[in-house]
Amino acid sequence: MKLHLIFILLGGMEVYAADPAPPVVTATKATDGKTIFQTVCAQCHGADGEGKPELKSPSIAGMPSWYVNTQFANLREGRRGHDAADQQSFMMAAIAKALQPEQIKAVIAHVEQMPMKVPTGKDREIANASAQDGMRLFQERCMECHRYNASGEMAFGSPPLIGRQSWYLEEQLKKFKAGKRGAIKNDVNGAKMVQITNFFVEDEQMLRDVVAYIMTLNPDPAASPEEQKKQVIEGSPFESAAR
Repeated sequence: MKLHLIFILLGGMEVYAADPAPPVVTATKATDGKTIFQTVCAQCHGADGEGKPELKSPSIAGMPSWYVNTQFANLREGRRGHDAADQQSFMMAAIAKALQPEQIKAVIAHVEQMPMKVPTGKDREIANASAQDGMRLFQERCMECHRYNASGEMAFGSPPLIGRQSWYLEEQLKKFKAGKRGAIKNDVNGAKMVQITNFFVEDEQMLRDVVAYIMTLNPDPAASPEEQKKQVIEGSPFESAAR
């Protein structure tokens, strides 16, 4: 089924009643990652992979191929995007199933090569939250898998948290806690997050606090790409949590 037909069908469902209609995405026979991205992905994730808050689509620029590949597999095999109430994942599942394996491989490679987009403004802010309190939870429960600087770890299947918007991280933690993500059989890494959020994230305040701390680990958005990389690798994340 062509992608534009998929979106026509999805657009008629009640699932989109409360949110802006997703853009119409047309199918492509392209095999190079850049063309596939601009044709299929950019309408939701932005031309530079920066994400679009109005569509609740995250920044994906610079995401490592091993993680994106896993998410495509989860979407294609029903471990993610199976619930129409989770609108964004449900839509992504339709796209993942419509693309050919070689197209997926090509677009994943393109995404990985895109420069990471550092959150700014409202994408970086989170109201009524304490980064200092969030640091404690991050050190105790998140750092082991996501690393001290939230840059992710392939050995644990843990993605980078830097480069993602505050509202997106908050929403994903809520989905894990509610069992809307990570609760399907064989989603091993998702199951870990379900466990973490249910046993150690006591309330929404704690959830917001840890997101606020993660935001402090992002490099200076005004710095050059080279300096940003240096800040991520060399910066000491525990010296000033509430900057």
